[in-house]
Amino acid sequence: MFGATVGSLKMFLQTSWQKSGNQGDEWLQVQSHVNLQKVHQVVLEAAVGGEAGDIAIDDISLSPGACDFEDGSCNWEQQAAGDSEWIRHQGYTHNPYTGPESDHTTSTPMGHYFYLPSSSTDRAGQKAAMFSPLYPAKGSCVQLWYHMYGKGMGTLNVYQQSEDGKEALIFSQTGDQGLLWRFAQASLLPRLHPYRSQIVVEGVKAGPTQEGDMAIDDVQLTDDQCPPRGFCDFEDTMCSWSNLGEGVDQGDWLRGSGGSPNPHTGPSVDHTTNSTQHYVYVDSFVGEWGVSSFLVSDVLQPSTRGHCLTFWYHMYGNHVGTLRVYINNKMQAGGDEVGLLKWTETGNRGEKWQMANVSVMHDEAFWVLLSL
Repeated sequence: MFGATVGSLKMFLQTSWQKSGNQGDEWLQVQSHVNLQKVHQVVLEAAVGGEAGDIAIDDISLSPGACDFEDGSCNWEQQAAGDSEWIRHQGYTHNPYTGPESDHTTSTPMGHYFYLPSSSTDRAGQKAAMFSPLYPAKGSCVQLWYHMYGKGMGTLNVYQQSEDGKEALIFSQTGDQGLLWRFAQASLLPRLHPYRSQIVVEGVKAGPTQEGDMAIDDVQLTDDQCPPRGFCDFEDTMCSWSNLGEGVDQGDWLRGSGGSPNPHTGPSVDHTTNSTQHYVYVDSFVGEWGVSSFLVSDVLQPSTRGHCLTFWYHMYGNHVGTLRVYINNKMQAGGDEVGLLKWTETGNRGEKWQMANVSVMHDEAFWVLLSL
């Protein structure tokens, strides 16, 4: 929406979103949560404001069961008989030495997430649960990000519950998981949802402590099967990879498709399909020269046989910088945010995708950082 006389753009469910006036010479993303429980359609209406006011839209997608909690709870509800409650929050939690510093979606103190606060009056085994809206039977995979940092951390459980009240535990994590957002996914059980089911996120407290704040963010239900652990082609999502925020880097890795928005650099096709499908990239026009952008994996468990990290990279252009791969296992506050350098490539490598293999031998849990 760029020009002196830009009109307005609306999205209709019940006029759920609207933007008017000059928004700048750039593409902007918008998300709007649709919570209607009956058949419906989305209508986009643009009103012309004048000759110098073009409006354009692109890349429309409808994702079932996705919620980043930026606009509210997305119809997730608290357990009616619970003796503790999850709280929608921004920034730091109120207790020291526990909880996230920002949400996962935006990696800023302005973003929202839900957390279960801990206190000195908590009882061991005290529970609080949140219930998703009912979803149709075709859902296959639930994905979410969770934060469990603190010496007094309890247990996070995720259940699949059928419409008649039957439930099955599909994910569980206990104890301190480090000062970072971690990724979780679980396949849904067909026998439990012949018609409709819902997801239940339950926090179980470890006892009286002020170092046990747990949090969740970016919950998503997909129709696709859960991808294999450690694999991502970026066709549908960023999988378990995320930008390292909280002031560490200046620019983000973005999920793109087709040709680069900048001339004389970047790929024209992705590697997976050799067509105008998806990959991740760093926009050279964003941020400052010499400042790195970090893409971080989920935590990986050690293996006696080691790991082999395989990826394809594209470095084309006269001013391409340096791509680095680091291994890190510093999960606590004050740890080195970069880690051990394992691989590096610098400069123009031509207008083609190149393959890289990095061997990793590690006797502790670790994660991978890509830096550009």
